[in-house]
Formats: sequence, structure tokens, C-alpha cells
Amino acid sequence: MVLVPPDRVSFSVGIETEAPSASQAFRANGSKLNALIAALKEKGVDPKEIQTSNLEITSRDARGKKLPGFRVSNVITVTREDPKTVGELLQTAVSAGANQASGLRFFVGDPRRLQNRGLELAFQDAKAKAEILAGLAKQSLGNVVCVSEVASSGSGVFRNKGYSFFAGDDQRLVEAGTEEVNFSVSVVFELK
Repeated sequence: MVLVPPDRVSFSVGIETEAPSASQAFRANGSKLNALIAALKEKGVDPKEIQTSNLEITSRDARGKKLPGFRVSNVITVTREDPKTVGELLQTAVSAGANQASGLRFFVGDPRRLQNRGLELAFQDAKAKAEILAGLAKQSLGNVVCVSEVASSGSGVFRNKGYSFFAGDDQRLVEAGTEEVNFSVSVVFELK
């Protein structure tokens, strides 16, 4: 396991609009979304860091009840390399009209850069455990017979040191914490 500060952040923000007709709701929503995207770009978000992640037009609410008009919801996901600015960007999005926010995630963009150190630590851990087991069997550890990397199920586990958002004009930082990136090896030793 290697603990590192995350170097990427991803979050989703969106706008939900209601109007008497689908076309009115769609136009109004598009106008609001364009203003939201423009505000994010003014704060340094590159167009390639913005992606539409959901677009929905409906005449029913979440329970299936008929609405008096239509609802359009458009969500964009921002993924960028600067996690330090996420609090400011979320505040900008809300100030620009976003009425939906979700999916805040901090992560390591390229866990492979940690691979050498991670495998070294995994091997040391495997050896320490094998020495304990050999001692319990009243034997000592011999040569390595076989070693292989064990595929992990994900790039890491998020560990949060704390999380603050904002309230009104009193903006607080969103804390990134550290990212735990796990590496595993399987080692077979001789016993002496």
C-alpha cells in the first residue's frame, strides 16, 4: 500500500429546469447550462475537462406522477488535474445557477507511477508474514521459489482526512485527504 495525495478530481454539476413545454424547458436549460460552463471556463477549466454526463427530458417526477409541464436536467462532469481548486469551482458552479451537484471524487491519475514502490512494499510485507509463519512451523525461510503480482480489483481506496463544503458566502475548502493505492504479490518460499 502506498499513500499519496490525489492528483485528480472529478465532480458533476447540473441544472434542472421546468417549463410548460419540452422545447421551452430545453431552451431555458441550455441557456443556463451555457452560463454555467462559461463561468467554469473563466475559472480556468479547459473545455476538454468538461463532459456532458446526463441529459434528461421528462414529464414525470421521480415517483412517476405527471408534472404540469416538462423537466429538463442536464449534468456535466468536470475532471481535472488540480484538486486544490475544487471548492472554488463548486462555489462558482452554484453561483452560476447549478442546482445539482454530485460525484465528488479525488483519485490518482496514474497509479502505475507508484508501481515499483508498491511492489517493493508488497514483497517486504509478504516476506515478513512468511517469516512469522515459518517460525510458527519451527522452520526458517529459504529461497524464493516463485513470485508474481496479484491483480487488484481497483486503483485504490479513498481515505478522507475531512470534508467541508460551503454555506452561503462562507466558502470552505473541500479536503482531498490521501489516496491508498494497493499492490499485491504472491511469494512462495522454501522452508529450511
